[in-house]
Amino acid sequence: MRLNRTYTSEEIYELLINYRSNLIAANKLKQEYISTISGGNISQYGLESSMPKAVGQTSDPTFNEISRLIKQDSMIDRLERKVLYIQNRWDRIVEEEQAIVFHLILTGRSFKYISEVTGQDTRYVKKTLKNIAKLLEDGELSTDFR
Repeated sequence: MRLNRTYTSEEIYELLINYRSNLIAANKLKQEYISTISGGNISQYGLESSMPKAVGQTSDPTFNEISRLIKQDSMIDRLERKVLYIQNRWDRIVEEEQAIVFHLILTGRSFKYISEVTGQDTRYVKKTLKNIAKLLEDGELSTDFR
């Protein structure tokens, strides 16, 4: 597992577009994770313990639930790393026009809405967002995406 992953500008462009949905998904999964752990949602003995065991898979409900929670925990971690990648670099956006596009895309606004707010066409908004992705890329910082 890579903690400090670097992304290409194309991947960062996708991170920017999916930022809001990644943030919402991470928060919902975290809430579910916390309620599952604190709520004791894991099956315990009783009737399940006397039932026939399935062939070819683990039939321990506690082990299965723990395995599911571990997978969910890694998904939360992956989503949070994507969100943090953007958050840890947004101080690189200094131009006002780029900042407007950047903040609107992070709030989940569409290209059409952003183009109406900025008075530019959607191609210009996409180009601006690609330039922002280049700014957020680690390594050589370039301001022109072609």
